[in-house]
Amino acid sequence: MTLRFKLCCLCVALTGIFGSMAQDMLVATKVSQRASITQRIGTTDVTVVYHSPSAKKRKIFGGIVPYDFVVDGVEYPWRAGSNQNTTIEFTHDVKIQGKPLAKGKYGLHIFVKKNEWVFIFSKNADNWGSFSYKKEEDALRVTATPKTAPYQEHLRYEFNELQPQSAQLELKWSTVRCGVEIGVDVNANVLADLKAKEEKTVDDYIKIAQLTVAEDPGKVAEALSYVDQSLEIGAEFRNTMLKSQLLAQQGKAAESKKYEEQALTLGEGFPYFYYYPLSFMLLEGDAPKTYRLLSEMLNKEPDNWIANLAMGEYYIKAQNQEKATYHFGKAYEHAGERSKNYARYMYLSNKLILEQ
Repeated sequence: MTLRFKLCCLCVALTGIFGSMAQDMLVATKVSQRASITQRIGTTDVTVVYHSPSAKKRKIFGGIVPYDFVVDGVEYPWRAGSNQNTTIEFTHDVKIQGKPLAKGKYGLHIFVKKNEWVFIFSKNADNWGSFSYKKEEDALRVTATPKTAPYQEHLRYEFNELQPQSAQLELKWSTVRCGVEIGVDVNANVLADLKAKEEKTVDDYIKIAQLTVAEDPGKVAEALSYVDQSLEIGAEFRNTMLKSQLLAQQGKAAESKKYEEQALTLGEGFPYFYYYPLSFMLLEGDAPKTYRLLSEMLNKEPDNWIANLAMGEYYIKAQNQEKATYHFGKAYEHAGERSKNYARYMYLSNKLILEQ
C-alpha cells in the first residue's frame, strides 16, 4: 500500500469523523435551542446562557443525568443544559446562598445527587460541556435542595422570588426544580460604580457622600470631603443642606446652622418645597417631620403649587386619598404653564381613584 494511498484513506476517515461531529452538533443545536435570560437585581445584571433540551418522556434525574457521577474518585458534574457549557455572568460582586462570588463570567455545572444538588461556578467559562471540567478551577460551590414541580418539557432557567436585593435563580426540567439565592449589596455596588467614574458631576458626589455614611455611619468626615468636591463644582440646595446635616452629625451646631441658612436661600423653588420635605419620609422614614415641614410651608404660602404637590404625595403615603386629591387640585390650580400638565394629571388621576 503506497504512502499516498494511506494518506488518502486517513483524510477520508477524518472527513467522515469531523463531518459526523458537525452534523451531530447541528442536529443537537436544532433540538436543544440556545436560550438566555437576564435579570437585574438592584443594579446588578445576571445573565445565564444555556441550551434547552427536551425531556421526551425520558427519566431525567437519576437517568440521563445520573446521580453521584463519580468514577475512580473523579467527579463528572452535569453541564446544566446541553450542547455546550452553560454560563452565568454577574456585573457586580454577588453572594450565592450567602457566600461571596466576584463579578465576572463563570461556567455553571451541577453535581446532581438524589436529595441535594451542588451548584458549581467554574472560573473556566469556555469549556465545551463538563467533559473537561476540573475541580481546581472552581470559584465557588454551594448546595441546594431539589423539589418536585409541575412537568416541564424543556429545560428552563427562571428568576423567582424577586426582592430589591435578591432573587432566586431556578432550573426547571421534567418534574424537578432547584435553585440558588443570588444576593447583591445595592449601595456598595452603586458606590463602587460612582467612584469609578472619571468625570463626576454634582449629583455623583452627593450620592457618593450619602452612600458613604449609609454604608458606614462612622465615615462622616469622608462623606464631607465628597460634599466639598460637589460644592467646588457648584453650590446648590442639595449639597449645601447635606453639608449642614453632616456637620450636625459631628456636633458642629453653629457651622451646621450657617450652611442650613445658605441652603434655604439657594433652595427656593422646587428642590426645597418638594424634594427636601419628602426626603425625610422617603429616605429616613420620618413621616411626622415631613408633615411638619410641609405644614409650615403651606402656612406661609398656602397657594404654593410645589408644596401642595408634595403634600399630595405625603397623603398618598398616608393613605388619605381625599386630602391627597385636594392638594393635587391646589397644585393644578396654581401651577405655572410649564408644570400645568403634570399637576393636572396628578389631580385628575387621584380624583378618579377617589371617586371609584
